[in-house]
This record gives sequence, structure tokens and C-alpha cells, in this order.
Amino acid sequence: MADTRSLGFIGLMLGAATMMVMMVGAFVVTDHVTGRMHFDEGLSVISAPAAAR
Repeated sequence: MADTRSLGFIGLMLGAATMMVMMVGAFVVTDHVTGRMHFDEGLSVISAPAAAR
């Protein structure tokens, strides 16, 4: 028979680790998107007119 108290504690620790990984991933993605938008602001768009294609 499994010790339910220990299994609950292990589940709590794994859940906390999962939440930490998700939070770090969210921060990394938002920082990446913000940085990418910052770099894209300075670029000028150069394209040929539609008739020349």
C-alpha cells in the first residue's frame, strides 16, 4: 500500500516545479517578443511595387 501523505507531497513538489517552468517560459517568450519588436521598429520596409513583380 502506498503512503498517501508522501505521494501528496511528491505531487505538490512536481506541481510547483511545473508552475516554475511555465512561469520562466512565459517570461522568456514575452522578453523575446518585446526585444524583437524593439529591433523591428528601426527597420525600414523596402519592397518593389506590385506592378513590377
